[in-house]
Amino acid sequence: MAEFIVTEAFGGAGEAGERVVFEAVKAAYAGTDALGYWRYPLVTRETVREPDILLAEPELGLVVIEVKSLPLDMLSGVSGYRWDLTRPYYGKMTINPYEQARKQAQLLAELAIRRGQLGKLRVRALVALPLIPREAWEERFGHLLIETPVLCGDELTPARVRAAIERAAPVCYGEPLDDEEWQSVRRALGTSGAIPKREVKVPLSLSVAPQRRADLIARANRHLHAFDLQQELIAKTIPPGPQRIRGIAGSGKTVLLAQKAATMHLRHPDWNIALVFFCRSLYDQIKGQVDHWLREASGGQQTLATAGGKLRILHAWGGKDQPGFYSTLAAQVGVKPLTVMNTPDASPTAKLLYACQALLIDARATGRSLQVFDAVLIDEGQDLVHEEVALTFEEKQAFYWMAYQSLRPVARDSLFETGEPEARRLIWAYDEAQSLDTLTIPTTKAIFGDEGANIFGTGPTYKGGINKSEVMHRCYRTPGPVLLAAHALGMGLLREGGMLAGLTTGADWKSLGYAVDGKFISGQTVRLTRPPANSPNPLPTFTDEPLVTFRNYPDRKTELRALAANLKRHVEEDGLHPSRQLLVVIPGLKGAPFGLQGEVFTALRGAGLSVYLPGNRDTNAPRQKWPDTDPNGFWREGAITVSPVMQAKGNEADVVYVVGLDHVARNEDHLPMRNQLFVGISRSRGWVHLSGAAMDRSRLQDEIERVLAAKDTLSFTYRSPRRNLDDVS
Repeated sequence: MAEFIVTEAFGGAGEAGERVVFEAVKAAYAGTDALGYWRYPLVTRETVREPDILLAEPELGLVVIEVKSLPLDMLSGVSGYRWDLTRPYYGKMTINPYEQARKQAQLLAELAIRRGQLGKLRVRALVALPLIPREAWEERFGHLLIETPVLCGDELTPARVRAAIERAAPVCYGEPLDDEEWQSVRRALGTSGAIPKREVKVPLSLSVAPQRRADLIARANRHLHAFDLQQELIAKTIPPGPQRIRGIAGSGKTVLLAQKAATMHLRHPDWNIALVFFCRSLYDQIKGQVDHWLREASGGQQTLATAGGKLRILHAWGGKDQPGFYSTLAAQVGVKPLTVMNTPDASPTAKLLYACQALLIDARATGRSLQVFDAVLIDEGQDLVHEEVALTFEEKQAFYWMAYQSLRPVARDSLFETGEPEARRLIWAYDEAQSLDTLTIPTTKAIFGDEGANIFGTGPTYKGGINKSEVMHRCYRTPGPVLLAAHALGMGLLREGGMLAGLTTGADWKSLGYAVDGKFISGQTVRLTRPPANSPNPLPTFTDEPLVTFRNYPDRKTELRALAANLKRHVEEDGLHPSRQLLVVIPGLKGAPFGLQGEVFTALRGAGLSVYLPGNRDTNAPRQKWPDTDPNGFWREGAITVSPVMQAKGNEADVVYVVGLDHVARNEDHLPMRNQLFVGISRSRGWVHLSGAAMDRSRLQDEIERVLAAKDTLSFTYRSPRRNLDDVS
């Protein structure tokens, strides 16, 4: 069935005609396998304005429609593609709408051919005149040889729209698309077709069969994901107010937020936009993603460097060597920002929220406005809330209220009336299963208190159809069996004493991509499976080897000796690169992981392996202190990263080792430790190896063995969890 996407809401001056034509095109192709966009995000060399309407369809190929809402009396004459006007239209007395549509169509064809690896593609372009009837057009210009294909205002019925499009002479010639070619075009136009592919350099092997892990990874990396409508709705749309994005680990939240920020900047280069995140080790990754999407949409003409200060990638706090979101706003108010050293002893999140609360108080006391941004996008939103009431500001989460106050209200003269007193573009993405410092879920009510309903207004969508809330259910990174084990162990679904955390309705489990059998009534059996379509990583189909394993060793020395031997084998026999393909993750509360991190470092160095500890300046060095540090560092070429869970968040590798599970076993009912276990496992793009020391007869060991034995079906007796993760926004 047809899929049509409104990338930015209707309502601005001159957009009424575009809406009429777009709705007519939707009606004309509603029963077909078509894909349509209102304002596809394409930046040409001449302009930052996108095609008004883009239609893709197997028989037609690509069609670009330029809409001109001009009354007939504005046209003084038509000569070929040139139209002369009686009065200025956006400051111009001469326009060339068909040439504009033709150039955009050619650029889109080049993009689709390049991304889709097609030979050629049929392309058409035409101009829609919703205010001019056909008879009036013919009476005025019928005696001229007009070369512009035109769709008039009285031709907006399904049959006449199709006839006008089919009548338009092709800009580029081609044959109708077969099924494979059509899917290639959809991917090419969609987000999945432009996501940068990892370069997996596979060392030569004497083996004929591709059984090494490096070969299997390379094969999986060549897999093409299908067009994902939800990804398009999140990445390419600009809401006229707040938007909440809830997504499971590996669903692509960071990638889509980066694309959304790039789209906003390209379409509105005058806006001040901030993309904010919590973990400093994500700096390079997010900057690289934003730069990629800017280049991709502009044919390489726009980059993060050319965006200047209009599009900023900001750590939530900031440091002495790098401005952050909080420190930028402190400068706006004119107060000296607080630092880690002059905030109360607490967790990193609590320290940040203390500083945000103080800034809000200072801003109110001085009467200075925080408003500086037109859009703020927040990644890792689960790490920016806290259940401690003393850290809130007037019953609102301090960081989020600070971010909301930093936004200018959406201008009513450029967008439609939303129905709310005001609207501000605050967009946040989160996965409550990855929160490591708090049990608060960043729902609208939890963030804004009773004001949440007023901020979002009524109804699930904005005018034009853009959703106020999205729940992402597909996991592209982590294979299905690995994600299933991560959720099972993170929530304690097969725990002897009953689940610790989780969803309590079938609808909520389905929204995260699970198939559900059974009712969530205490004492009843519930079965969960994960359909392959919602975990499209193909690795499980390439190997019979289990993707999740567990070993309990008699002592730590034996565990670490085995870890070093396994990592050495991955490098020397499996063809894996130490950096970005191998990762060692260490769970633990407060400073506990750093002791084990040091032990792992010593063991791996003793085996001749190169090691990097995140935050260090150098490889093969124990934990370094300032100034020999790199707070943004997570990978170093040629070295295996060994990281506490907190620093590993947002990063990923093909093979992940989660060591020291005996630390979790000692606190097996502790929810933050369970979340750490989930985060550690879900870093994997392929295999996960769990290990611990002296865990015999522990509840956690028994639980892990039950989870691994369950394979692709989790069957458990439902009991009400201690932490309810239902979507209650």
